[in-house]
Amino acid sequence: QCRPSCSPGIHSDDVPEYTTPWSCAILGPGASPSPPPPASSDGYRPLKLSLLRPSTAEAKTFYMYRVQGDADYEPENQNMANLAGAMWYLHHEIVNNRYERRFQKTRVQRFKVTTKATQPLIDGGMNFGVRFAFDLGQCTGPHHCPQALDEFGYFVGCNKVDEFPTQQWAGKVFYNDALWYSLPGKCSSRKFSEHTAQCSLSEPGGACANPTGQGNCTYSYQAAGEISIDELEGIDSFAKFVAGGGWEYNNKTDHGVHMNFWDGISDAAACRGRLERAARLFDEKFPGDPKTWELANPPCNFEPHQF
Repeated sequence: QCRPSCSPGIHSDDVPEYTTPWSCAILGPGASPSPPPPASSDGYRPLKLSLLRPSTAEAKTFYMYRVQGDADYEPENQNMANLAGAMWYLHHEIVNNRYERRFQKTRVQRFKVTTKATQPLIDGGMNFGVRFAFDLGQCTGPHHCPQALDEFGYFVGCNKVDEFPTQQWAGKVFYNDALWYSLPGKCSSRKFSEHTAQCSLSEPGGACANPTGQGNCTYSYQAAGEISIDELEGIDSFAKFVAGGGWEYNNKTDHGVHMNFWDGISDAAACRGRLERAARLFDEKFPGDPKTWELANPPCNFEPHQF
């Protein structure tokens, strides 16, 4: 049965042995199929030849952060943040439960990340693309992930927390310049449990050792320390704090119990103080690394109308 339309690139619902880019070329009587797109030495076959070449973009090196539990895994096919974005997430999603931290989060991880935009992004006046969301490693949008990745390569995405695609938070972000990021990795059209060798080959992701701006080489990362949420709040043990009747933050009263660290979710000065404490903890704990302000995030300059 024929589809009503055709979108060039990988289709995530194809069976693995036939997961190759669709060209959408019209075939007539006696016509020969179009040849597959040229491939890089590692098998990457973008639809745009410019994605096979290093870009003219300037490399950007800065810190990204992730609020994490005790488990360790790579940040590929994950959502990341700058420090303000991580603090906003902690405040709104994690610490406002009476007897537990939501999703069993325990720490804030830091990564030193280098990004280099692809040529199609730079030609559009951008260093970043739309910030994708991931569900267990699978890209869920906004828009059609494979189509955007075909168009621009495996770009690093970003958004201000109170702007598209999370504009529902407009007027509710008091951590200045809070940003979220996405790092598309291998086989991003499928959940981690559904990855295959074929999928990893046809969807290589953007992680590499030294970013060149080619479609499959847009970012690198290395772990750069972590702080615990207990350290951030100035407590010895969350379990003991709860056992003593403590409550980190009640979003109905805008106050904690036996703790005032998170009081004032809409108080810009208080949010700035919490952000400065987090930055100071990283700087004091890892004195040999560049200071937080030295690797501050570059502007998030993606253009929504181009996606």
